[in-house]
Amino acid sequence: MALGQYHLFLVMSAALLLLNGVSVAAASEDKILGAWTPIKNVNDLHVQYLGKRAVTSHNLSGNSLKFKRVISGETQLVNGMNYRLVIEALNGNNVGKYQAVVFEKIRIRSFNPLLG
Repeated sequence: MALGQYHLFLVMSAALLLLNGVSVAAASEDKILGAWTPIKNVNDLHVQYLGKRAVTSHNLSGNSLKFKRVISGETQLVNGMNYRLVIEALNGNNVGKYQAVVFEKIRIRSFNPLLG
C-alpha cells in the first residue's frame, strides 16, 4: 500500500471510530437519529459559543445584533449535529429573541503518526 493510501486509510479508520463513538454516545443518551432533543444545559460554554457564532455570522449580511445569551435549544443527531437555538440579542436598545439552526460536523484535517 502506498504511503498516501496508508494515510488515507488511517484517516478513514479514525473517522469511522469517531462516528461509531458518536453513535454509541448518542444511543446511551437516548438520542434517536434525526429526533430533536432538548439541550440539558444551555449555559454550557460550547452552546453559548455556537449562539454567539450564529449572531456573528448573521451580522455579516449587514445586521448589527449584539449577542446576549442562548436561552434554550435542542440538538438533532444527523451526519454531524444540528443545534436549534433560541438566542437573546440586542437590536439597538431592544432585546429580541431569535432562532438559529447551526450545523456542526467533526472534520479530521490531518492524522499522522508521531515519530520518536
